[in-house]
Amino acid sequence: MSRLDDALREALRREEPPEGFAGRVMARIEARKERAGAWDGLMAAWRGPRLRWAGALAGAVLLIGTAAYQETQRAEGEQAKRQVMLALRITGAKLDLARARIQRVGYGLGDR
Repeated sequence: MSRLDDALREALRREEPPEGFAGRVMARIEARKERAGAWDGLMAAWRGPRLRWAGALAGAVLLIGTAAYQETQRAEGEQAKRQVMLALRITGAKLDLARARIQRVGYGLGDR
């Protein structure tokens, strides 16, 4: 066998844990449980698959609602633009009529 094989076998050989290792691990787990506050509980609950899906669904609803609102605003803006353009055309036509009448009256007075 090669030296690499020997080195791998040595590195991966099974070793017994030190005395009291399991007790220390269990004590740390218990200490962590006692230290866990409300925030840790909320975060642990959020990790559940149902709440992840609920969050994704809420995000999708928010996105769709925002898009619908923007489309409504755009449609209202287009309608307002059409109304302004119509008002300007009507105003222009009325001003043309008024100018024509003033010109007729002005020419008629000068002829007397």
